[in-house]
Amino acid sequence: MSTCKSLMLGAMLLCAAAGASAAQTFPAAPVRIVVSTPPGGASDTSARVIAEGLSSLWKQPVVVENKTGASGTIGAAAVARAPADGYTVFFGTGSTHVVAPLMLPDTPYDPERDFTPLAIVGYAPFVLFARSDLPANTLQELVAYAKAQKSDLNFGTSGPATIYEVAALLLEREGKLKLNHIPYKGLAPMAMDVAAGRVDLGVGPIDGYLKNDKLKVLAVLGNERVASLPNVPSSAEAGYPGFAVPVWAAIWGPPGLPAPVAAALEHGLLQVLGESQVQGKIAATGVFVQAADGRALRGLVRRDLTALKEFGASQARAAR
Repeated sequence: MSTCKSLMLGAMLLCAAAGASAAQTFPAAPVRIVVSTPPGGASDTSARVIAEGLSSLWKQPVVVENKTGASGTIGAAAVARAPADGYTVFFGTGSTHVVAPLMLPDTPYDPERDFTPLAIVGYAPFVLFARSDLPANTLQELVAYAKAQKSDLNFGTSGPATIYEVAALLLEREGKLKLNHIPYKGLAPMAMDVAAGRVDLGVGPIDGYLKNDKLKVLAVLGNERVASLPNVPSSAEAGYPGFAVPVWAAIWGPPGLPAPVAAALEHGLLQVLGESQVQGKIAATGVFVQAADGRALRGLVRRDLTALKEFGASQARAAR
């Protein structure tokens, strides 16, 4: 064998050995999960449940860090620039990886190229809710009431260029309404202002603070009712099938993760998400675990990017 071939073979074997070693030893240090929303919301709580499970599995600290702002893009961008060693990952949603990249021209990352997809966490049915004293108890009544008002109703969102703003735009389109969008830095403060009567409407996942007596749920967004709210009709039942947003949560690593490290992260995440106790805690936030691997996440992002591009194109045509 020539010297050149021997060197090449040696390099290949060294790389393979390094990869196998990384898979066997990862993680050898604390892991950080970056969340782009404030403490207390569904994403933050779900990430902390997952962090606890991973810490127990790996016998290493797994901490959650909240990096909020700019419609979630600050936290996402921080992970996109992180070292490709697996010790920093991102808990994000369709807002950070579909809505913001399409609605914010200065988004500092590419949602497909700048991340390594690791796992889908699950899906969150959204509900439309209102302040308790709003004189409407159904989606149909809301549309009629809104059209009769001299001023636009306030619709709280968790910030511009998020899935919440898309929901507001869809309600405007389907109900032929005009709403006053009120952006917040997260779902929890927005829901609290609706409960306090300072904002008329909002949307969000089905979780504990959407079930208090200061908020009333008008519709489940989508085609079907949900078991936890059996008496609340879906938006499709109410005659507005287009008022629906696919909402999901997932976890990514930085770009260029070594395959063995990505596999170790994916395996750990899927193992933790398969535990019934973890699923129950996450379900309490309104996110229903339907875990899937990184390949499935890659396809999900691509599908929803295509769908939202088509929605944006239809909005542009309607505005002409």
